[in-house]
Amino acid sequence: MKTLGELIKELRERENLTQRKLAYELDIDVAVLSRIENENKFPKKRIDEIISTLSQLFNISKDELKKVYLSDEITSILAYEEDYENILKVCEEKISYTRNKNLIQTEIKFNDGSN
Repeated sequence: MKTLGELIKELRERENLTQRKLAYELDIDVAVLSRIENENKFPKKRIDEIISTLSQLFNISKDELKKVYLSDEITSILAYEEDYENILKVCEEKISYTRNKNLIQTEIKFNDGSN
């Protein structure tokens, strides 16, 4: 499985773009693009913007790029945890709980007439 950095490098090379040209399109320094491609290190504050630009440049869905990015982030956290499967199960439960809690809070707001 490719990391997002590896995928970006593959897409860039397939389109015969230099790192300099892609860095310009992403409005980042060439050294930053090199770290992205080789070390999978992203400027966290700009990830949504970078994903959006990559999506347009390479005609690939934002959702797919975001899925690869987020899976890379989770993998980097859990890669060396022996109990990673149980940790992921707990995360799934917490996500479900949080989504349900937020849905209930939204319904309460609308039911009592507030926005």
